[in-house]
Amino acid sequence: MKSIVKFLLWSLFAVFAAALITAVVAGIKYYRVSRSDAKVELISGPAFEKNIDHALGSKSNAVKTVFRLPWGVRPLSMTVQPAPGSQLTGRPVFRLLKRGWGSNLWESRILLQSYREGTIKESSAQAVFSNKQTLDLKLPSMQVVPPIMHGEHPLELAGEMEIVRKSPRMGTVLWIAVGILILGIIALLVLRFMKRGRMRTVSPWEKALNSIRALLEKVHAGTSAPEHSIALLTDIVREYLERRFLLRAERQTTAEFLADLEQGKGDLTDRHRAFLRDFLMAADMVKFARVPTDKTQFENAAVKAEELIRETTPCEDGKENRK
Repeated sequence: MKSIVKFLLWSLFAVFAAALITAVVAGIKYYRVSRSDAKVELISGPAFEKNIDHALGSKSNAVKTVFRLPWGVRPLSMTVQPAPGSQLTGRPVFRLLKRGWGSNLWESRILLQSYREGTIKESSAQAVFSNKQTLDLKLPSMQVVPPIMHGEHPLELAGEMEIVRKSPRMGTVLWIAVGILILGIIALLVLRFMKRGRMRTVSPWEKALNSIRALLEKVHAGTSAPEHSIALLTDIVREYLERRFLLRAERQTTAEFLADLEQGKGDLTDRHRAFLRDFLMAADMVKFARVPTDKTQFENAAVKAEELIRETTPCEDGKENRK
């Protein structure tokens, strides 16, 4: 009986652990996407919901547009300038069509009403998003025909615009509450079953120093050539700078990274910026121009890189060991 209970508990723990891992991976993906320069994309439209001639006075002339929004970006507003002979019959609305990995599909819906016959020219619109991006749109023209009269019913002409305000969906709120509850249960189970306690997170400076020492040992042992090792050393320094100072060092060219340093990003001292400038440019010469290097040059660069990391390591009071 005990073995069955134990098996069920561990199975439950495995399920919750998988859910936690999925949540962490999704969180990392969300963070990376939100920190990237991903832009909103126009997927389809603007186009009328129905490809037909439009009856005079009809309020069902819906123009739909589909956008792909990166995670962390949401639609803010849609401003429409109706063409002469037409008007809005409601506030443009956005709705979530589909959730995806790294991005979601959103649809905007604009209701237009015509108040004269003939051809209504294109209308202009502008969509605004939370990442400060705007998209200029052209709403299609429409051919307006007289309405079909049935019996003695009067013609329904354009009336006063009615604005429909969408209230938050209760379903979304409930799903958020359920998600928070599940994460709380997972956290409690992890704390209960992890007997060895929390794993210590390796800091960016510790990881960088350990990597440099390991690289030095390979060079001393002759298992890594100085030309190859200098390239690996630059990758270590770039990763450290990105994690320590929230710089985009790994995704930039040397010129772009040095330009950011000159603008004061990273809050580095002049001496550190000068070292990085010389170090990265010399490393580029080795990697791209095939300039020869030797063991001594690599060791000198590694020692200076260690000094940079130690001098920018936070003290216990949160300050850096600046010299």
